[in-house]
Amino acid sequence: MRPDRPQDAVSLLPVSSTRDNLRHFRVALRGLVGGEHAADRAGIHLPQGYDPAKRTLVMLHGLCSSPLIWARLTDAIGADTALRERFQVWHVLYQTNAPTIVARRRVHDYLANAYDLLDPRGDAPARDGIILIGHSFGGVIARLLCAESGTRLWDAAFTVPPDRIQARAEDVRSVEDVFGFAPFPGVSRAIFIAAPHRGSPRAMSTLGQVTRLLAGRRTPEIDTLQRVAMSDPDAVHPALREHYRHGAVNSVTSLQVAQPVRVASEALMPRTGIAYHTIAAAIPGRSPETDGSVPLDSALIDGARSTFVVPGDHHLFNDPATINEVLRILHESLEAVH
Repeated sequence: MRPDRPQDAVSLLPVSSTRDNLRHFRVALRGLVGGEHAADRAGIHLPQGYDPAKRTLVMLHGLCSSPLIWARLTDAIGADTALRERFQVWHVLYQTNAPTIVARRRVHDYLANAYDLLDPRGDAPARDGIILIGHSFGGVIARLLCAESGTRLWDAAFTVPPDRIQARAEDVRSVEDVFGFAPFPGVSRAIFIAAPHRGSPRAMSTLGQVTRLLAGRRTPEIDTLQRVAMSDPDAVHPALREHYRHGAVNSVTSLQVAQPVRVASEALMPRTGIAYHTIAAAIPGRSPETDGSVPLDSALIDGARSTFVVPGDHHLFNDPATINEVLRILHESLEAVH
């Protein structure tokens, strides 16, 4: 589903298709690199169809990945009678070629359009008690979907407010919509799995540099940002000016530890009333502690309702201990509404 094609808001994705590792790699790579057809299947995929009476579990994959990573967790939820009767799973497939806040905007629009299509009256129970589950890059997006930005991100990137930028009004509004946001309506809880809330050193490593070059740059949102920066370069903070003028920003650059907008986003925590949980991994014997991609101190954040660390690497979404912890949290959420 794409925001400009609401009729394509939802598709059925059989759980059995999550067994196809080759397809996973192909979808993941297209999502990172981009291309003519990369966005064709982006949107919300429903493994078991839509039920207006059930609460919604929204699962967000990470960088260069796809919803196929959620196969075991989806199966485990379906095998649990209490959870199966109360929850429905929505898989989000999104391109991972754009900065975090652009991806957040896209996912917000996918969800909003899906609800508008499936529940045009806007009164289905499925709109309330939404739980977000995000792995890695998707975990950061999940946190931002729970947060109120105010002007914090805008002020980290620009030296003047939107109404003082000398550029096309339509372009400025589009950029403002990316940098400013409120929590997605109906979210009550979030689970962050190996999410680099404080960035990842790998974004500056040799692998990160190669990935950064591969990650698609020619996205509509970045084209718009580039036009604004070219029209009024003095309105962009010096640390970001040349990056924005050349459109040299993407998902990997937005995870760099010192990136100004990323640094500002650390303060954007879930709104009061939204419970959140952290699940992270640490490879035994590694110092400093890390899962190989995300340092442990980047994955752990203050205020979490629970924190669970497993011995292992970044692919902990398949770890039985991780799956059991997610199931525990989901049962806890059911008890909280009684």
